[in-house]
Amino acid sequence: MYKLIGILFLSLGLMQCSETVDLMDRPIHKDNPSFQVEEYRLLPMDGAHNTRELGGYKTIDGKSVKWGMLFRSDKLSGISKTDEEYLKKLGISKIIDFRSEGEKAEDPDIIPAEIDYLEMPINVDGAMRPKIEAVLKGETDKEVKSFLIDANREFVNDYRDVYENFLRSLIDDGTPTLFHCTAGKDRAGFAAAITLIALGVSKEDVIADYMKTNAFTKERIEEMLGQIKLMSLYQTDVEILRPLLGVEQIYIETAFEAAEEKYGSLENFIKEGLNISDKDIKNLRNQFLVN
Repeated sequence: MYKLIGILFLSLGLMQCSETVDLMDRPIHKDNPSFQVEEYRLLPMDGAHNTRELGGYKTIDGKSVKWGMLFRSDKLSGISKTDEEYLKKLGISKIIDFRSEGEKAEDPDIIPAEIDYLEMPINVDGAMRPKIEAVLKGETDKEVKSFLIDANREFVNDYRDVYENFLRSLIDDGTPTLFHCTAGKDRAGFAAAITLIALGVSKEDVIADYMKTNAFTKERIEEMLGQIKLMSLYQTDVEILRPLLGVEQIYIETAFEAAEEKYGSLENFIKEGLNISDKDIKNLRNQFLVN
């Protein structure tokens, strides 16, 4: 059973896309307004499933997040040579990896030449594996969903230093940045959320972006559940694992509630919890927003 759990975690973000898109046919949003629409938010990658643009979101004061500046993703350990060239064509200058040391050792990123690589580990993966194994063995009444809820609360309570460093890395150089974890949905999802909140995007739009993981990875999730069922010789109820592979609104809402309970608002969490000053936020917005 533990081997099965290991395969599940190793599989996240690993399966190849069913169709390969030629490099010349891949959208470069920054240079072409026709690509600056929702239809092209998900990037066509051979070796990643949840790589997407954060450009175009409107702020409460009427500005927009610049296209071609912020990208969120699942892991980059399986990307192709064409994917590497695509990341360079997108102008990405920095990749930030939120995975634990163990995750990176199992599946090291493929980093294109001339792109900086920063490690900002958030170690929720190792603690989660034995808990999920206990669920599958029937040793606990807890649902898998509860572990993701707890993890999102931990982002606020235990990993503020990591997310502070992440925001400061954006503020310090203002260059096109891709950030990711394993599946590109939890650790990277919270990073995207606090970035968009700091930029002035509404909470409703931030949650909507968070939930897009389910639509963008639907086919992959079904394939993974089918593989797990087959590998377990149909002895595993794979539906109990579904909450692990996608996202639910309660996950990000739990993080928001934890931040609001302690700091009064998400904006105060960013200022007081992450030590990001009004001047820092102004610099961030100057670099990543457009009128």
